Amino acid sequence: MKALTATALGLLMAATAVVHAEGEMDEKAFRAEFQEAFPRARVTAINPSPADNLVEVELNGREIVYASKDGQLIFTGDVIQMRDGDVVNLKEERYQKVRREGLAEMDKDAMITYAAEGDEKAEIYAFTDITCGYCRKLHRHIEDYTQAGITVHYLAFPRGGPTSQAAKDMRHIWCDADPRQALTAAKLNDKVSDAELADCADAVDREYQMGLDFGVRGTPAIYTAEGAQLGGYVTPEQLNQRLGL
Repeated sequence: MKALTATALGLLMAATAVVHAEGEMDEKAFRAEFQEAFPRARVTAINPSPADNLVEVELNGREIVYASKDGQLIFTGDVIQMRDGDVVNLKEERYQKVRREGLAEMDKDAMITYAAEGDEKAEIYAFTDITCGYCRKLHRHIEDYTQAGITVHYLAFPRGGPTSQAAKDMRHIWCDADPRQALTAAKLNDKVSDAELADCADAVDREYQMGLDFGVRGTPAIYTAEGAQLGGYVTPEQLNQRLGL
């Protein structure tokens, strides 16, 4: 998708219109022309959008762009809708639904969790990379978050991908007898676990793929259980405020 998203916001396709007489998109024609224009981007779904003249186009199972119903215009950036006095980012709204459903189906035992102390007031899901400076900075506040009643679930997102050194190291951490301690040692002391790999290592790849599906582009990436994006690095005070605590 890099080749596509690097194009201008409004991209006029060098193709004929792909619209039926009744004004609806000819999806078969659109898919064929899109594939010819962007061989590396596969259209995996076309869905209605809240905007009358736009459809939502899913690429490679995760990326979202919008297209005019005549198939001639592709919008690769955010589409903002004014809705009943509110400003709604349609792409973020779509991702939030994907995240909510995905998180509800995930096995929390495969995550590395730092539980809230006392009564749990909120829980967050943070995609992380042990080589990420802001991830390390975030982790220095882990006790502040948990003492505030926030449970932190970490999911692996090695930014260099599944074949990177970070991914290899994180598999050992996820398989450690005490993954919480191992993650803290890696982030704060540069000490990587040498635990034997087993099925537990598969979680790193699953969580990385889920991060792509959620629209994660960098770390840390923090979400609520409802899929709402809370930001990247946030101080304890900022997180409390965003969670309404």
